[in-house]
Amino acid sequence: MFNIFEFHWRAKNRFQQVQRGILLAQNASEVEQKLLAKGYQNIHIQRNFSFPKQPKSEEITQFFTQLALLINAAIPFKQALVMQQENCTNIKLYQWLLNLNALINSGYSFSASMEKLNCYFSKQEIQLIRIGEKSGKLGLVLTNIAKARSQSEKLARKVKKVMFYPLIVLVISCLLTLGLLLFIVPQFAELYLDKAQKLPWLTAVLFYLSDTLQQQGLIWLFVLFSIVVSFLLFAKKYVNLTACQMYLLSHFPFLDRITRYSRIIFFTQNLALMLSAHIHLESALKAFLSEKMPDKVLQTQVQLSLSLLKQGYKFSEGLSSSVFSSQMVQMISIAEKSASLAEMCIHISDIYQQQLDHQIELLSQLFEPMLMLFMGGIIGTILIGLYLPIFDLGALV
Repeated sequence: MFNIFEFHWRAKNRFQQVQRGILLAQNASEVEQKLLAKGYQNIHIQRNFSFPKQPKSEEITQFFTQLALLINAAIPFKQALVMQQENCTNIKLYQWLLNLNALINSGYSFSASMEKLNCYFSKQEIQLIRIGEKSGKLGLVLTNIAKARSQSEKLARKVKKVMFYPLIVLVISCLLTLGLLLFIVPQFAELYLDKAQKLPWLTAVLFYLSDTLQQQGLIWLFVLFSIVVSFLLFAKKYVNLTACQMYLLSHFPFLDRITRYSRIIFFTQNLALMLSAHIHLESALKAFLSEKMPDKVLQTQVQLSLSLLKQGYKFSEGLSSSVFSSQMVQMISIAEKSASLAEMCIHISDIYQQQLDHQIELLSQLFEPMLMLFMGGIIGTILIGLYLPIFDLGALV
């Protein structure tokens, strides 16, 4: 595999207008040749020294969207991929496109090449692309995949937005608490200890925490930082940690309903896509049994549904209302009787999308007073603990 680097360039076009951009290439001379071929002059090239990053989900969705537009515009598939590669600015994705083009040129199909490289795409998406290739509707399939991914990313952004505010308030609360324990509490400790006064238990606990932080604060800070960084790194790399995170969220008050609605939307959206592409129900369900699936609850449910299907039971009879909802199970049952399962899955997805939006909005409104109360409680407890000895002295007088 060739080493690919990022280069920033500045040049003038044939109309003497200054143009700037980013190109990925093996060296600066390759960039210069590309720019000269486009008619640029007075070329200035500078390499950007940065570590390659994994492409974001939005970049993969953009790849699907642009490839679908090019194919629907009757541009040959191989040429469309080359255009995608030329406009790519992510090194990892660029290398993936290089390998993808090499496999396709050697005789592999698009879906087989993606399956062989085995990164950035789910089993469901690869199956849909394979169906699109066989039916000659690859552009339509890619458009549907891009729409489904966009909806999932929109949902993820909403959830992150709701969680961002509590996180900021929690960080501020921790910083204020540390500031009080490190700078304010020691001054009160000197005042009270000089008088050899018996301190209330709350004040004694505050003094103990303050003394511990002053002596071992850096050690505890390093340990906490190491734990947080390790968790964030391993959670992205190992599916088990992500699955544990999903499990905790599904049992956390206020967030359990959001987790369930998200699971229903994800399941019905992907199932509707595959059923609409005339993929058999059993094959569509098998696509959810991926090792990269973070939601192990959903994976267990799909395995149970598959085993019951093979025994001759209906699909709806294998769905648990505790994993999804009784309303969804009833709607799936009705769809099976009317042979409109794909349309019903789309309908279910739309219904629970509206309910999820409402839950997220409600949660964001509830978080503000709860967090203010939480922050005020912590600071208030510290202040009360500091002034309790003064109240005791006043009572004695």
